[in-house]
Amino acid sequence: MYQADHHLVLAPIRGVTNYILRNALEQTFGGADSSISPYIVTKESGELNKRQLEDSLFTKNLIPTTAQILTKEVDQFIHAAKHFKDLGVQKVNLNMGCPYPMVANRTKGSGLLLHPGRVEKLLTEIKERCPLELSVKIRLGRESKDEIKEIIPIINALDIKDFTIHARLGKQLYKGVVDLDGFEECLPLLKYTPCYNGDIKTPSDFENISKRFPQIKRWMIGRAALSNPALLSQIRGEEYNEQKYRALFIKMHKLMSEEYLSRENAKSDYLQRMREHWLYFKDIFVDERKVYKKIKKAKSIDEFHNVIDWALDQEISDEVLN
Repeated sequence: MYQADHHLVLAPIRGVTNYILRNALEQTFGGADSSISPYIVTKESGELNKRQLEDSLFTKNLIPTTAQILTKEVDQFIHAAKHFKDLGVQKVNLNMGCPYPMVANRTKGSGLLLHPGRVEKLLTEIKERCPLELSVKIRLGRESKDEIKEIIPIINALDIKDFTIHARLGKQLYKGVVDLDGFEECLPLLKYTPCYNGDIKTPSDFENISKRFPQIKRWMIGRAALSNPALLSQIRGEEYNEQKYRALFIKMHKLMSEEYLSRENAKSDYLQRMREHWLYFKDIFVDERKVYKKIKKAKSIDEFHNVIDWALDQEISDEVLN
């Protein structure tokens, strides 16, 4: 059961949970106490993507947002963190959980978990030099849940308090079930209570997991909050009928469309951006396959908007309503 001291975090999903989505969600369904922005990629040259940097800007975000960096190099992390500080960002997160092979095979994200010695050196130097408050996002391991047990003493020794565990292995990607037993094994080993992440898809999921882990107060939710934008507020106790849900989703979609189309080079990437969102939004509707098939076929902005008008009249799934 949701309690007043619980904190709900909107998880970072690359290409999807940018400030446009985060703000539109906050202005409609709401429910998130804070968020982490999708990771910025560092380069040896020091070049940083301006749009990725500015996604975490205080002035662009309606909820507190932590910047996230994906790297295995201390200097690159510090370089990016200093840029974030100059932009007014308060906190930065090191991504040690990204499961995708193209990342992990380069000893980044969850690939770092196979190298505890490297993790210790990386985190120790970052903690000493980072100009911002540091948080870490991690998985139970890359190949085995035993890997995290070599990382936990490092986290404890460095006094890292803001620490999220996704209760899966990196090799699982986002498939299969979360390992709640593996997560539970970590709790007595940790100096500070972590944030939980993984497969909270419904208010019932939240209730069941929060009953099992009453000591957990911070909860990170990502994909399910995109497939059902009302989820975070439902966890807080908000109830929706179809009319209320539809009206808020229409408003949310309108806010997102207007913001995307107001940006530089908007028309060139608008359809691609919105299709990425609709990979999740389609799940709101009973006939999600038909909805997304039509969206994928839209070749122009006008055609896309006509399809959206049609889609927004489709029957909403009972699964996203209380």
